[in-house]
Amino acid sequence: MRARIIWVSPVDGGRSSLPTGERYVTVARFPEDGERWHEEAWSVVVEASPPPAEQGNPTFGDARFLVDDAPLERLRPGRSFELYEGTRRVATVDLV
Repeated sequence: MRARIIWVSPVDGGRSSLPTGERYVTVARFPEDGERWHEEAWSVVVEASPPPAEQGNPTFGDARFLVDDAPLERLRPGRSFELYEGTRRVATVDLV
């Protein structure tokens, strides 16, 4: 699914630098997951060429789940979700 990734600035608690590789994998928080999202979080793969460090903010690429049995209906145009590294929110993904 085509995606626009808006990275949280380091000043606001985001990453100190954007990913340098073309493939970035981390956990996602979807609006419907509620407060217990971290107990059953889905991993998302973002593939971007050129990589985020070269594109800057925002980054454009493709988003998909890491595993095949994930809830694919969550990845459709117009939806948004957040990317986390542990408990730190690092980006918002808008599906286009």
